[in-house]
This record gives sequence, structure tokens and C-alpha cells, in this order.
Amino acid sequence: MSDFLSNFNGDNYDRRKEEKEPRKELPKQEKQPPPKKAPSSEERKEPPEPQLKRRNPGLKDGIDPSYQKQKKRKQRLIILAVIAACVLLGGFYYQQTHVKVPNFIGKNLTDVQVWATENKVKPKIKQIYDRGKDANTILSQEEKAGSRVKKGGVLNVTNSLGADPDEKLPLPDFMKMNKQQAERWIKENKAENLSLIEEYSDTIEKGRPLRAEIANAEVTPETYKRKDAAKVYFSKGKQTYQKDIKVPDFQRKPRSEVETWAKNNEIDLTYEEKTSNEIPADSIMEQSIAKDEKIAKKDKMSVTVSLGKGYVVPNFSDYSLEDAGTALEGVQVQAKGVYTENLPYGQLVSQSVEAGKVLSAKDDLTIKVYYSLGRPYMKDLRGTMVEGGLQKYFHDEFQSKGANINYVIRRVDSDQPKGTVVGMSHFSDYIPLNLTVSIDISLGNLGSAPTSFPNNNNGGGSDSGENQETPSE
Repeated sequence: MSDFLSNFNGDNYDRRKEEKEPRKELPKQEKQPPPKKAPSSEERKEPPEPQLKRRNPGLKDGIDPSYQKQKKRKQRLIILAVIAACVLLGGFYYQQTHVKVPNFIGKNLTDVQVWATENKVKPKIKQIYDRGKDANTILSQEEKAGSRVKKGGVLNVTNSLGADPDEKLPLPDFMKMNKQQAERWIKENKAENLSLIEEYSDTIEKGRPLRAEIANAEVTPETYKRKDAAKVYFSKGKQTYQKDIKVPDFQRKPRSEVETWAKNNEIDLTYEEKTSNEIPADSIMEQSIAKDEKIAKKDKMSVTVSLGKGYVVPNFSDYSLEDAGTALEGVQVQAKGVYTENLPYGQLVSQSVEAGKVLSAKDDLTIKVYYSLGRPYMKDLRGTMVEGGLQKYFHDEFQSKGANINYVIRRVDSDQPKGTVVGMSHFSDYIPLNLTVSIDISLGNLGSAPTSFPNNNNGGGSDSGENQETPSE
């Protein structure tokens, strides 16, 4: 282009024009010019170039110097305009294809991504852990702020991933810290997986620790890492509620109704039970807070629930063994006589429920009452009892009445029928509560039996025959 423009400088321009236009010689004799005509409209617009130039001392080869200057000035302006147009066009093209890079350091990664999308730039993000910066914070950028990057090009930035989650972070003793100290420790150590939770407590003052929990049972406070989940609970103090719950009248209402009301309103309800001959069972007899009074959630309230009719246990010493069974209507009284060492016959030994106690439908309505039968008495069973009746006799007469009386069998030679009791170690006498009686049973091998038994005060039987003892039990 420079070679082309050099053809338009002063000397080259004149030379080339002279070569193209042959010189015109002046006529030897000048003729008078014809009279001037009025110029036409076209002639007025563009005056024709003079065909002949007069020679004068200022002319050079018939060219006016002022004209040459105007030509050169025009050429320069054209060249400058072309150059300016090229510069402007290049600048416009550069502006359209390049964008100015902002300062992203300290900003969020989202800002980079949004800017890159809007300006058709590809972000290249390098991720590193940095405890001093929050996650998704730009740490550095290769393209300086204020520089320009071509659209479709790459913007290189380094982004923070926050603190390293695998870094070991031994936990302090949170039970010795208040909530503000725990929050400070979490912030300083970037322990974002450790949560502080507040709970109401009636015993621990506000801001004091309640307990600490690590989600993974295998992780200890000494091996805790930043990625491990953990919770520390702090007290919110005692919870208070507004007294805006109106207490209904529960008198004679079923227990289920007051239970439902207490559950729906979160009332701390306790129950007392009492017998009543007027209020049906499981109905409310009394309430600790009167009707229409207002209470708050978690407030305490108690009600008395009817157990129905009550049964007052009498003192059975006022009754005999025969009358005790009908002493208390509605209650089953099991009266029984038992042998005793020192109590006289008919005296009360014991009753299973103490006198004066009130029984209700929820209690065991059975009372056992024992009366004394005095000391046990052993009858003379010789000749009147056979071996087969001994078990029943000893059970019914002694063992069922509290006396531990047993027997053993000796089989002896006798003229009595086989199996008949012919001898006893104790008979026709009072005996102790614990005793084993020896009883002789006839073998029936000696012929005719005598008509009566000799009086054996020592309880001894016949010494002859086979001596074989058999226990009764």
C-alpha cells in the first residue's frame, strides 16, 4: 500500500501527468478570443479546466503552484482518512471480539460463571483447599484485572474449596464451654459439620451444655475430622407458656375425656384414685384446678378418679369361724381353722387384708381368714382304721389344718385282718404340730383275732413278726 501511495507525491505526480499529457505549444500569433457567452447551468456548477495557461514567472511547466499545494493537501487528507478509517475499523473489531476482565479476587465463583456466560468466555477453574477463605471464593486469576481476553478464549481462576474436610480436628470438652465459646471454636476451625442445637431444660440454665453426640459411633473426640457430623446441645432454659387454656368442668365426666383434653393441650396431668358409692367407676370425682380457670401448656393438674363402691375390711376377730364367710358383702371371705400351739380354740389367727383397708373393684376381692383349732389331737385308730384310709385321715385331719403330722408303717404279725391298724406310737392324746407317728399294720397271719386291744399307753405295737417301716409320704 505504501508503494501505491508513493506514486502520489509531488514530483512523481507531475512527472506522470506530463508523460500522459503532451505539451501544448502556444500559437505564434494570438487570436482574439471570441466574445464570452453567458454560462449555462452546467457550466456554472463545474467550471471547465482551462485549456491553456498563460505563462508567467510563477508557473512551472504551465502548472499553478497553488493548485499543486491543494492537490497535495487533498491527497494527504485522503490518506489520513483511510488510515483513520482502518484504525477505527480495527479498534471496533477489537472491541467486538475482546472483553475487559474484571477483578474477581475475593468474589464468589458464581460471579465468574455468570460473567463468562454473558461474554462468551470459557472459565477454567482450579480448585484448592484453603482454610482462610470460604468455599467458592476466588483466590487468584491469571488474566489481570483490566486486561482484555478474546471472546471464545479462556479465563483462568483459582477457587477455594474451603477447609480440608479430611483434616483431623480434635474436639474440645464442650461440657466446659458455653454456647458463645462453642460458636467461636466452630468459626475459627471451620467445623461446619458440627451443629449447635438448643433445647429447653427445666434444670440446666440457659446457654450451658447438655450433651455432645458424634454421628459415627467409631469416631472419638480425639479422631474427629472436619467432615464428621456431630451435634452439641445447649440449654434454652425453662420453657414458659402463656396461660390461655380454659379448664372445663370434669365433674362426673369419664376418665377418657379428661385424658384426651390433657393430651391435646399438653397438660401434665396426674391421677388419684378413690372409692365412691355415688360416682360411677372411672368417672372424675375431683379436679385440682377449678373450672373456667386458665392454665398454660406443661402446667401440672391432677384429678381424682372414682373406683366405684368401696369395701371396708372388718376386724375378723369380732366374728366366729362360722360367721366370717358372710361378714362382708361383695367380698369373698375364705374362713378356715388351723391348729396352733398356744392359741385357744376359735381365736383369730390372721387375716390376709388388714382391718380398715378399703377395697375397690380393681383389687383382689378375696380375703383369707384363719381361726385357731387349738392343739391337734390324735385319736386311737387301732381296730377302726385300715391302711388304705391313713393318707386321707392324716391329710384332712392335720396337714390341711396347718399341722405337720406324718406317719410311718410297720408291718407286724397279727391275728387281726390283714391291713388293719393294730398299733400306734401316739394315740388318744394331744400332739405337737410337728410329729411323725409310727403305725403297725397287721399281716393277718396268726389266726383268730382277740375281741379287744390291750391298752398301750406307750403307743407300742406287737414286737413279734416282721419289722418293716413305710413312710406315709
